[in-house]
Amino acid sequence: MTEKSQDESIETMPDSETSAEEAEAPHAATEDGPAESDADQRASDGDAPADDSSAAVDTADDAPAPSVVRSSQPTPARPIATEGGHDQSGLSGFFDNLDEKFFAAARRLGDAFRRPDPTAEAESTTTEEKTPEDGNTVDSDQIPVEGPLEDPERRGAEQQSSRPTPSAGDDADVEGPLTETQAEHEPAPVTLPKPRRALDERRQRDVILEKAAAIEAATARNYRPTGREFVEFADDEEDLFTYIPPYNLPSRDPDPAPVRTDLYRQVFVSIGALAALISLGWMFGMFTSAPAILGGNGLDELAEGWYSGNRALLSPEANFYWLWPFIVIGLLAHAVFQWTTTQTATPRQRRSGWQVGSASVLMLIWTASIHTGMLTLAVLAALAAALALIDAIRQFTFRTARNSLERRLADTTTGLFAGWALVAAMSSLSIWLTAMGWHIPGFPAVIWALIGLGICIWAASYYAMTERGRITLALGMGWGMFWLIFPRILSDVTSVWVALCAAMGAFVVILATESRRHKINHAERRAAMGRPLEDII
Repeated sequence: MTEKSQDESIETMPDSETSAEEAEAPHAATEDGPAESDADQRASDGDAPADDSSAAVDTADDAPAPSVVRSSQPTPARPIATEGGHDQSGLSGFFDNLDEKFFAAARRLGDAFRRPDPTAEAESTTTEEKTPEDGNTVDSDQIPVEGPLEDPERRGAEQQSSRPTPSAGDDADVEGPLTETQAEHEPAPVTLPKPRRALDERRQRDVILEKAAAIEAATARNYRPTGREFVEFADDEEDLFTYIPPYNLPSRDPDPAPVRTDLYRQVFVSIGALAALISLGWMFGMFTSAPAILGGNGLDELAEGWYSGNRALLSPEANFYWLWPFIVIGLLAHAVFQWTTTQTATPRQRRSGWQVGSASVLMLIWTASIHTGMLTLAVLAALAAALALIDAIRQFTFRTARNSLERRLADTTTGLFAGWALVAAMSSLSIWLTAMGWHIPGFPAVIWALIGLGICIWAASYYAMTERGRITLALGMGWGMFWLIFPRILSDVTSVWVALCAAMGAFVVILATESRRHKINHAERRAAMGRPLEDII
């Protein structure tokens, strides 16, 4: 058959056959790949007409649209049905994974006491970030940031660069830019998962550090070189919205490298906690045949009954010493906490650890003095313990706790111990002066008792109102003042003035401390909401 007759037969083909071929074309594309056009088929058989441009125009109208190749998605995992047709919850489920919970808690506890490896930290800082799904390394500087800080030009450039370019074999007969039909059916670019959570946490840390640096700079301007604090008044409207905290902010400087003295301090604090535990057992009557101080009438017989509360004006009732067991528990927790890696070489522990350990050992000496009747040694040990704890509170004020755990295990325990020790030192001094028969003509004993009571209340209120308000110190002192009221009213040595001053002193110290805490919290909330600050601090 000649070429002319073939062209005529193709042009006179019925519409039914053409539609049948068009109907079969999609099936062929889906089964064997993309369907070939009529022009390509004729070219392969060698029967293509001489005019290639006219053939391309005729086939462009009859060619089917390119098929869309969809990427396959992984089949989701089927949920595993539980045996028995019911959920493993309740008491049985709790005991099934009890061993896993135990080992996880043991690992966390071990990590708290494990010293960090400096070489491992250096390697971790130099390694690249990895995606959580496939583990491919991705540079954090090249990951596009989504959200309000996103750069539109950078995101458009990255999407354009990630778009795949057509190869020479695909659509060889098409020249120039892609058509609208091909652009619509072009597969979407494949992007790697982005660790947004790490970037968000890093951005939040940067914002917090900037705010902390601004507050520290404002706080530094609020102190003279001599160390005396002065008050700045708002000169313009902007100063009404600036909040300057009335205490030192936590230090963000890294801890110094551990030295040998840090190990000595840790051992000494642990020895002090054990000494306090021995003192507690001695008060319960474990190591002696004498009656117990706690749970017995030991104070009525030991040291000739001077500490029973019925011989001196400032001696509290025997129930005053029931706070000592709770202080011992706090000292044991503090001793364990200072062995953790976060407290090994902190300046707070270096300054206060020796004082807290010394006060614990001195309380053991005080207990031994009471059992042996050595009143002079007892008063010296009580005064030294109170002074050591006051100095520890001063060190805590200069260096604020960096987190809530450090505040609870260090500041709370030391504050409660300091408030209780102030009353113990005051009562020991009053008992010793009364036992020695010291008196000054013209000055009755009540005057000296009120002077000693005023000094104790002033010291407790002064240090209880440091930092954000040390409520535990105020509560420790209030506990002692409460058990000083009843002996001054019901015992043989009575004094209404001492009872009233003790009650009012405890109330004033607790109220002043709580007032400071409320004012600071109120000012910080108003500053966080962007409201003008009140001149309340």
